[in-house]
Amino acid sequence: MSTVQELSVLHRRYADISHRFRAAWTFHQFIQSLEKSVLERPSGGHSDDFQALYTELKEISQSLNAQDIERLRSKLELLDRRLGELIWALEEEDSRVAPYALRQFFRRVKNYDEKILVQLVKFYVYAQHGEIWLADRIDKVDFLLTRLSAEDLDQTNAPGLRDARGLMEIFTALWSLLGADVAQPQVLAERRGAIDGIRAELERIETLDELNEGGLIRRYRDFKHGLGNLFFEPGVALAVQETNLAIKGKVRKLYRQEERRIVAEYQRVFELEREVPVDGQLDGELSLFRQEVERFEQQLQKDEFKLDDIAQIRQRVRSLLPRLNEARSGSAVSTGPLRLGDTGEQRAALAAQAPLTEREDLLGEHYRQLVDAIREVNPDLRPDSVVLTPAVFPLRLEAREVLAYRRLFGAEDCDRELEQFLLEAAALRMRLNEEAQEITGILDETSATGEAPIYGRARLTASTADAYLWRFNHVLHELQLAGEVAEGRQVQLLRMRLMRDYSGLWLLAHKPFLSRRVPGGTLA
Repeated sequence: MSTVQELSVLHRRYADISHRFRAAWTFHQFIQSLEKSVLERPSGGHSDDFQALYTELKEISQSLNAQDIERLRSKLELLDRRLGELIWALEEEDSRVAPYALRQFFRRVKNYDEKILVQLVKFYVYAQHGEIWLADRIDKVDFLLTRLSAEDLDQTNAPGLRDARGLMEIFTALWSLLGADVAQPQVLAERRGAIDGIRAELERIETLDELNEGGLIRRYRDFKHGLGNLFFEPGVALAVQETNLAIKGKVRKLYRQEERRIVAEYQRVFELEREVPVDGQLDGELSLFRQEVERFEQQLQKDEFKLDDIAQIRQRVRSLLPRLNEARSGSAVSTGPLRLGDTGEQRAALAAQAPLTEREDLLGEHYRQLVDAIREVNPDLRPDSVVLTPAVFPLRLEAREVLAYRRLFGAEDCDRELEQFLLEAAALRMRLNEEAQEITGILDETSATGEAPIYGRARLTASTADAYLWRFNHVLHELQLAGEVAEGRQVQLLRMRLMRDYSGLWLLAHKPFLSRRVPGGTLA
């Protein structure tokens, strides 16, 4: 072999070691941060080893010439072996980190560099031996690639796939790095066909119960575990990430459709618990149920809930409610029906007027739709039951808003200004959602230019919602000064509901105009 050829081989060897070093160093920093912040335990001390390796690599980079080739070759072999030992040590640390801890870490770290995600995936590729991947490792890589592939992780919209061409370049580089055998076309077609079948099944699902009982997510995860190296084949990898994001969006959509029903179900358990005497066994089950609900609500706030969490909550409810109702009947406990103190005819007359002193043009139609729907419901029903009735459920109301209607159009002595405001805010939320759906449904060129009339209406609605949010702040301040803690919690919930829907419409209404100001016509 000539000197030039030998030197070329050394340059390639040096470049390979440098790439592996960068991925391992990035992973070392990541695992240290994760163990300290999430697992709250000391991490392995490899910083000095990495620093020594870096110093030697830098020294070699300055002496890669035709002189003393044998010495350079021996030095590179030694560095390669030491780097391999470090990668093995990091693998051992990683084996003690469950996939959920990795997900939890990245949900805490909102601002992350996409290049870091790529380096972390590269580490797993460099560390892999053979074609069989551990299930936990596939789960971790899958999460990192999904994080990398998602263009929009905002909770008001379904996440979308970022630039497919850019992703294919990344997936192609990872596939090349893996050095796997060329996949047979028939095998690839079968794998992609299976993924397409999963997506088609997903589109037919209409409820969370159907999604959970069908076991689609579990089957899809098992399928990914069985892909082996084919998980990184560019076409398969892109199809997997498209399906991951489709599932994430579907779960969000279905949960938003059913969240009030789910919350009302477990709140009903807590109400019955206060009304009936319970035995030791039932008391223990209720205590466990309270812990599960508390954990679920904490996960919900961080967007960390899983489908299994919802299914477990609902299964517990269906087990506990019949037993609590039976205990209630047996003990002859009755809280008495909720009466408004006026006749149905009087309520109907008042509600039909449904006066709006302001914003009639903007909210009048939705306000009267809300009032008419509640008026038709049996007034003896509890507010949390009213929101689940067929006439009211599509309006996505809260029990506190039903109570506002009953106070405002009943004979109760109440803060009429507050109750009127809460009903108007509910009507505004209905308009926000309606206009968001209308924009989402636009399929022509106006969806990119923002020229359709709906965009002007949506910006006006969003501006109104902003004013109502400021009014909510004032109301909450007044309740805090008055010491109305329980009332404050209910009003805060309504404020958060309005804020979420307002944010979704604002983004849809302004996106075409923001896009024009960003180079390339896409949002930054």
